[in-house]
Amino acid sequence: MKGIIFNVLEEMIVEQAGMEVWNTLLEKHTPQNRVYVSAKNYPETELFAIATDVAVLLNVPLQQVVKAFGQYLFSGLATRHTGVMTRFSGFTSLVMGIHNVIHVEVNKLYHEPALPTISCVLVNNHNIELTYHSPRKLCFCAEGLIFGAAEHYQQAITIKHDVCMHHGDEKCILNIELIND
Repeated sequence: MKGIIFNVLEEMIVEQAGMEVWNTLLEKHTPQNRVYVSAKNYPETELFAIATDVAVLLNVPLQQVVKAFGQYLFSGLATRHTGVMTRFSGFTSLVMGIHNVIHVEVNKLYHEPALPTISCVLVNNHNIELTYHSPRKLCFCAEGLIFGAAEHYQQAITIKHDVCMHHGDEKCILNIELIND
């Protein structure tokens, strides 16, 4: 997993709980003196261990923590990659451009980013069907990223996530409904 993901996780935890909590999580779940460099790869087990500990500390389901992180992650990535963000006119164009724009740019910027497989179909003007597959099964992070994008573009949405790898399905299907005022 790329260091940039851990960088944003650190920002979120420090902002919401303080540097002491972040340092405690690092001491507990990473090699001594771990520093995350944005372009380097790190074991995803470290992210999962930190997220699991946060879920225990907050007494909330891990899926909720991962989804909240995904939502926070969107703004962290958007801030760091403003050039990519300018390529989208709004929420729908961003979601529809995940595979052909965002993942292409990520592959240019980072060596071996291990991206999920994502495809989107615009069902109609109010519905997008997003298919997600990854051995990491971070569909709840993807869901959070989508909510973060919706917040960024001030687009109200709902997501139905009935087909899920966590329930034994081969892939996840997220049905995104755009709610217009």
